[in-house]
Order: sequence, then C-alpha cells, then structure tokens
Amino acid sequence: MTDISTPDTEKYEGLSNTWRFRFEFFDRNGTPGAIKTSPAYTAAFRDLSFGKRMKLNFNWLGAVFGVFYLLYLRLWRKALVLVGLGIAIGIVSVILDLPPSIDRIVTFGFAFFIASRVNTYNYERRVLGRHTWRL
Repeated sequence: MTDISTPDTEKYEGLSNTWRFRFEFFDRNGTPGAIKTSPAYTAAFRDLSFGKRMKLNFNWLGAVFGVFYLLYLRLWRKALVLVGLGIAIGIVSVILDLPPSIDRIVTFGFAFFIASRVNTYNYERRVLGRHTWRL
C-alpha cells in the first residue's frame, strides 16, 4: 500500500516521477490541510518511509526560492498572497523593532510554510483545477 506506482497515464502526463508520486498519493488519500489533516491521509502518511514523507510533505525548491518557485509553477495567486503576507510581516517586524534573531526565525518559518504547502497548491491547480486566492 505504501508503494505508489499505478499506470494512470493521461492525468499525469509530462510530470516527473516525484510529482507523479505526490499527485497519486494525494489522489488516493487526500491532501494535507494547513491546520488539520484527514485521518485517512495521516494513516497512509505514517506507513511511508522517512524519505517518501519528506518528498511528499516538503519541497526544497519552494523553501529556497519561495514565491519565485510558485510563479514558476504558475501559482501566481498564491504567490501574490504570500508576497502581501511577507510585506505585512516585515512591516510588523519593523514597527515592533524585533531583534535580528527573531526576524530570522520568522523568515525561516515563512520559508518552511511555503515549502510545506507548495506540493498541495500545485496538485490543486494541475489535477483538481482549483486556483484560488486562499492559502
């Protein structure tokens, strides 16, 4: 059950094996929620190895390039919302005169959030046809 290798041809045509793995897993078990995840997803996720969990739940390109990677994936609405959120966080940081260490923690947290959500956003756009403004 943990090895996902179904020959679903047209739906995932032109995708790399990594994206195909992610999308097939999401098709079978649903997508992870930003706050709460379904029990079916959680149970299937626990059955995966650590490497497959990381491949499924974290996107290094999203962590490193952030909003630019979302634009590359044609997720411009999400990118604009995250740019606005980043600007708002920056303004609050300046107003509160936060120390640099707190600024770094917030910045890495923001990058981690993008990295953990970009796979779901791409699945929603490419497979489900949803391209919304909500995070």
